[in-house]
Amino acid sequence: MTAYSREKRDRLFNLLPAYLRELDGLERLHPDDPPGPLQAFLSVIEMQAEALDGDIEQLLNNAFIETCEPWAIPYIGDLVAMTPLFDESRIRGGDSAAEIFSDLNGPSLRPNIGLGNRADVAKTIYYRRRKGTLPMLEEMARDVTGWPAHGVEFFQRLRWSQWIRNHIRMQALETPDLRSVVRLDTLEGAFDETCRTVDVRAIAPDEGWYGTRKIGFFLWRLKAHRFEQIDARQQGAAGDFRWRFSPLGQDAPLFSAGRREDDETGLSARHHVPQAISHATLFEDLSQSLSQPVIPDFSQYYGLFDPFPAMVLAEDRAMMIFIGGQPVPLSRIRCRNLDAWSQPATNIVSVDTATGRIALGPVAAAAGPVTVWYHHGFPGDLGGGPYRRRAWQINAPAGTQMLPVDNSGNPGTFNTINGALAQWVALGKPNCIIQIRDNRTYKEAIAIDPFDKRFIAIEASDSKCPHLLLPDPLTISGDHDSSTVTLGGLLIEGRVEITGSLGALRLIHSTLVPGESIAVPDPAVAPPPAQPTQASILAAMTRPDGSPANRKLRVEAAFCVMGPLRLPEHAQALVLLDCIVDGLDIAAVAGPAANSFGPASRIERSTLRGAMRFRQIDLASESIFDGSLTVLRQQVGCLRFSYVQDNARTPRRYRCQPSLAIRKAVDAAGPLTPAELALLRQQVAQRVAPEYVSEAYGQPAYLQLSDNGPIEIGTGSEDGAEMGVWCHLKQPQRAANLKLRLDEYLPFGLSAALIHAN
Repeated sequence: MTAYSREKRDRLFNLLPAYLRELDGLERLHPDDPPGPLQAFLSVIEMQAEALDGDIEQLLNNAFIETCEPWAIPYIGDLVAMTPLFDESRIRGGDSAAEIFSDLNGPSLRPNIGLGNRADVAKTIYYRRRKGTLPMLEEMARDVTGWPAHGVEFFQRLRWSQWIRNHIRMQALETPDLRSVVRLDTLEGAFDETCRTVDVRAIAPDEGWYGTRKIGFFLWRLKAHRFEQIDARQQGAAGDFRWRFSPLGQDAPLFSAGRREDDETGLSARHHVPQAISHATLFEDLSQSLSQPVIPDFSQYYGLFDPFPAMVLAEDRAMMIFIGGQPVPLSRIRCRNLDAWSQPATNIVSVDTATGRIALGPVAAAAGPVTVWYHHGFPGDLGGGPYRRRAWQINAPAGTQMLPVDNSGNPGTFNTINGALAQWVALGKPNCIIQIRDNRTYKEAIAIDPFDKRFIAIEASDSKCPHLLLPDPLTISGDHDSSTVTLGGLLIEGRVEITGSLGALRLIHSTLVPGESIAVPDPAVAPPPAQPTQASILAAMTRPDGSPANRKLRVEAAFCVMGPLRLPEHAQALVLLDCIVDGLDIAAVAGPAANSFGPASRIERSTLRGAMRFRQIDLASESIFDGSLTVLRQQVGCLRFSYVQDNARTPRRYRCQPSLAIRKAVDAAGPLTPAELALLRQQVAQRVAPEYVSEAYGQPAYLQLSDNGPIEIGTGSEDGAEMGVWCHLKQPQRAANLKLRLDEYLPFGLSAALIHAN
């Protein structure tokens, strides 16, 4: 034994000389015996000493913004006279997911909105050193809102007579260049360089831009989700030259990747922001690359996403095409308008960025299947996709069987989902997670017969987005009131049917395509007879013997997109957190039978479109019920901070629209006749109704609230965010943060406008 020990355990005791430690341990006959009295006494003192030592160390850390605790951030900000902004610490609620999905990795299931005071405080001095410059204001707009931004000094884009002897503005041309397709393509946008006459109106997001004291900040609210190694969707029979980037087969624009500019002292350019790629942009990009003496392997928008052997890596490209497992070189890519399909020559590959269509030449069409890399725009991380959701994956308990699915061919992996299900059955149906580790399209019929008191989950790996193309409904059979089935991170083109009884069906960051499919039909083939819209989830009401089925069924969904739901009234519960339920042309939520009611429900931060019939609503918060709503039991539950039609039959409401707006209008109008009151209610109800940028699933701005919509819905949630499924993005708070900072940093005399570029 050494004279003094440096072990981290029992540090105080080990500081004693060796002979004292030996005397204290004379009565210990075995290392597992309790410690001696002196060692036990010092261990108690050491616990408090460690707490004191940790507190002293944290006090030192709290003196620096990079390492301080969250409570200390406002105090450090006060030292530099910084006004605190809205950030994640001010978000109320959002803990329902942790309560309901307690078996997930976590630890926090709150969505990351990308707003934090820590970084803002840390950069305060940095901002002030560059105060008033346009690059600094643009960078601040990007940091404060979390959105890509581009600043424009509109007074630099004014037309005026120039004096040849002083300050010639060569860039301020009197007339636009009609020969430049790219310049004409950017008209009325963030990168429009055309000069105009003075607009004397006050600057606003949609008017009055051009003036001597006006500056605008263009903000891109849509994210560019990066899809890698996706099976492109072919139209027609095998060998057809017509393909689409989207595995769902719909027309949708391709987006640029978006990235930070190389020089923070400069301004962002078109390729720095995530936006739809126009024909003119890709045409110019390809023309510049193809006109070089040696054609490069990649261009600004086309090239490999990841390194491959013996190939040049192009970072942050927007798209890439593989045919038969081989990359298509840049020299064979052409930009075309494929609204009317036309086949190119030989091995040429035509791309339409506005619709996401691909046309292959005869040689290329015979080379094999098409695999693509591309970017798709969407407001947020919802419905599954190539974004991080590790916290939302199941934390597998001990004894859980893991069955990976991919096309790697590695031992222990399965090439199909049904292959993994067969192995699960052969093992005796234990608790099991089938994990899909790639982005392929799985075209197979899936049937699950769970085991009592056990769970089975089919989930995608983190940042993966597999596509399930179901020829028949995904069937969950058997009488298993204590079993749980979980679907996570999946893009399901089809529907789910519970033919027996189930304990719980959980959907996490998944999509059940509304209407089953959004693929554009082949114009060369006669359309099939129109079919009625099918429910995305259908649960049986009765067993074969006539007794009620699914009495214990709980359908729990978080951050999902779904079509209509048909659940029996006697089911235990329906829980929707940050979800979209699109009823299309039928009721969004109802019972399986005609005119029947759905189960008791809890709905938070969701958007439901179509008629809805519930047995009861225990709680509805910050949601949009865009359709007729009927609740059978109105004496229980409540609706708060939500949009509900004025004539809906619901439980008590608290600060719901348009009821709140109608009440304010009536109070302001004074005494009214019954006819005048009815007219006023109708007018307010028509005005305060949700407006969307797009109502079609598969489009980039799906159910994003329009800027022209009512402010009562756009800022109607409890904390001032918008109602509905995009409440968690806190978009009004982002804009308010930027306006607050512009009041501090904008040069004197300038007026600014925040302009949503998409």
